[in-house]
Amino acid sequence: MTQAYGQRIMSDMKANLHNRTNRLQSVLILGFDGVLLLDVAGPAQVFASTNKVLGWKAYDITVATKDGADVITDTGLSLRADASFGTVIAADILVVPGGPGVDQHLDDPAIQQFLMRIEPKTERFVSICSGSLLTAAAGLLNNRKATTHWERTDQVRRHFPNIAWQLDEIFTHDGKFHCSAGVTTGIDLAISLVEADHGRRVALGVAREMVVFMQRHGGQSQYSAPLKAQVASSKRLGALYNRIEEDPAALWTVKRMSEVAGTTERTLHRDFIQEFGQSPSRFVEYRRLGIARLYLEGSRKSIKEIAALSGFVSEQNMRRSFVKRLGILPTEYRERFGDTSPTRLADRESAALNF
Repeated sequence: MTQAYGQRIMSDMKANLHNRTNRLQSVLILGFDGVLLLDVAGPAQVFASTNKVLGWKAYDITVATKDGADVITDTGLSLRADASFGTVIAADILVVPGGPGVDQHLDDPAIQQFLMRIEPKTERFVSICSGSLLTAAAGLLNNRKATTHWERTDQVRRHFPNIAWQLDEIFTHDGKFHCSAGVTTGIDLAISLVEADHGRRVALGVAREMVVFMQRHGGQSQYSAPLKAQVASSKRLGALYNRIEEDPAALWTVKRMSEVAGTTERTLHRDFIQEFGQSPSRFVEYRRLGIARLYLEGSRKSIKEIAALSGFVSEQNMRRSFVKRLGILPTEYRERFGDTSPTRLADRESAALNF
C-alpha cells in the first residue's frame, strides 16, 4: 500500500542505514536525449537541498551519459554530463529519469547494458515516471512491483507483462528498486529516501526549503482524473468540473451533476468512465479527499470542521473514505503528515481554499 511506503523503507533498510547518515553517498543520474528536465532536476534538487539543510555534503550528484557528451532535454536546454557510462563503477543511488525520449531509447543496447552492469553495484535503484520503462527494458523489474505514469498504462502492460505493475500507486518499493508514478512524485520519492537516511526532521526541512509537501498519499488516480478533467474533451464535463471545483462541499449527487451537465444520469456515468476512468461519485469523492488532506496537513481545524469544509458532511463519512481510499484514519494522517508550524499554516489553508 502506498500509505506504508515510508514505513517499508525504514523497516527494510534499517540495518543498512544505521551508520549511513555520516557518510557521503553518490547519486548517479542517467542522461539521454529527450530526458524530462524536471525528472532530473527534481530529485537532484532534493539531494542538493539536503546538503544545505544538513550543513555538510551528504550527497554527491553526477550525470552520466552514453559517451560523456551533453544531452538535450525535453525543454531544448542542454544537460551537462559529468561522466560516460564506461567510467562509472558504482553508485549508492541510481536515478533513471523519464521523458519523451524514453521511447526511442527502449531498445538502446548501451543503456540496457549499462543498467544491467551497474545494478549489482547500486544500493538503491530509482526510476522516475516513464524511466521505469527503461529499467523494465533492461529486465531489472521482472517479477517485481513497479509503477509508472498513468498515461503509460496500456503500453507497459502490453510490453512488460512479467512486471507486477501497481499503476494506481504513486510509489512502489521492491527490494532496492523504487519507482515513482510521475514527475513531481519523483521529488516526493527522493524526499522519502532522505527521510530514510537522515530522519523526518531533515526531510521536513528539505520540503520547506523547496516549498513542497512532505509526501503525497494514496493512488495516482486521485491526480490523473482531475488533470484529465482540466482538458476534458467534452465541454459539458469541463463545465461541470469547474462547478465542482468552485463548490466541492455542495451536495453533488449524480442527479444534480447530470442536470448541471445537461444530460442523463446514464450518459453522465458513461462519459465519466470514458473520460476519467471513474464514476461521477468516485470523482467527487477524490476531490473532497484532496481538500481534506490539505487541511489535515496544514491547519488546526477540527476533524468535524474539515469534514464539513471538504464536503463529507460528517466525520464518519470522511473517516470511511480515508480508510477505504487511503488505508488510514484522518487522525493518523494528520499525525504522520501534519505540519502546523506557523510558517506553513497560512500557505496550506490558502491552498485548501483554492484547491
